[in-house]
Amino acid sequence: MKKIFLMMALAATALFTTTACGDDDDDNNNGGGSSNSTVVLTPPPFKTEARVVNLQPNDEGIRQLRMMESGVYMIAIEDAANGTRATRSVDLVGCSFEFGKYTYSNGVFTFSNGMTISFAGQSGNNVEVTIKWKNGTTIKTTGTIDTSGTVIPGVLTDNLCSHAWSIEKVVASGKVEGIRVGKEFQGPIDLAKVKEWYEDKFKTTLKDEFDANTIIEGIYFDTHGLFSINYRNRRDDVGVWNWTNINDGKLAYTWNDKLNAISLFSGDASVEFTKNPDTCKLTLKGNFNEYDLEFQFTLN
Repeated sequence: MKKIFLMMALAATALFTTTACGDDDDDNNNGGGSSNSTVVLTPPPFKTEARVVNLQPNDEGIRQLRMMESGVYMIAIEDAANGTRATRSVDLVGCSFEFGKYTYSNGVFTFSNGMTISFAGQSGNNVEVTIKWKNGTTIKTTGTIDTSGTVIPGVLTDNLCSHAWSIEKVVASGKVEGIRVGKEFQGPIDLAKVKEWYEDKFKTTLKDEFDANTIIEGIYFDTHGLFSINYRNRRDDVGVWNWTNINDGKLAYTWNDKLNAISLFSGDASVEFTKNPDTCKLTLKGNFNEYDLEFQFTLN
C-alpha cells in the first residue's frame, strides 16, 4: 500500500448528498475538547436497505451493484478485455464505474440513470436479481450478497459512510533544514499543483504522474469497505479500506487498480470529525517520512 488519501468522491456536484448535521446539543459543536467518538452526524438514510451484490456473468457485463447507505449507487461494469475475470468483491480491476443517486420504495431501487433493481427468492446470501437496464433491456440473473468486506460498525463508521463529502482544502507540509513549511490548496484540488509544490520545496521526486488539471472534487466510503475518488477529468479511482483502530480513527486502504490509481504516500490515515453549527467536516491525515498531507472535506 503506497497511497495516501487523495480522498474524494462523486464527480458531479449534483451527486453529493445534502443531509445536514445531526441536531445534537451545542456542547460539542466547535469540536474543541470533545473526543472523536462523541461527534454524531445524521444517520445514514438507507442503512437498512444498503447492500453489495456480486452478479453472475450477464450480457450487459455488470459485475457488481452497490447501494450505499448514503443513497449513492455504484455499478461496476467489466471492460470487454477483462470479461472472463472472476467476480470478487475486492477485485474490480478492469471495470469501469458508474455512480449516481437512488431511491427505494416497495422493494425497488430506482437509480438516477433510469435503471431499476429488484431482488427476490433470497436463499441465504443468494438472490434472484431483476435489472431493468437504462436502454430498456430487462436482465434476470442471480447474485450473491457480499458480506465479506463489512467493516467494524460504530459511530465513526456511520459518520464516515453516511454522506458524500466535497473537498474543501488540502494542507501540505514538510521540513526544510529542520523547519516545517506548509501550503494550503483550496478545493477543488489540482493534484499536479500539489506534486509540483512538494518537488520544488523539498527537492524530492514523487513517483506518481499527475496530468495537469487532475481535479479532485470529493470522496465517499461505504460500510462494506469500499471507497471511491472521483475526478473532473479522469476515470474514477476505487479501492478498499478498513479500520486498524476504530477508537482512534485509524484506517488503512489500498487500491484495486494499483498500476493506474492516483496515489501519494502510504496507505494509512487518521479520521477526525468536527461539527459546527452550520457545517460538518471530515479530516483525513497521513504522512510519508517528513511529508504530511491533511485533506479536509465538508458536508454540504
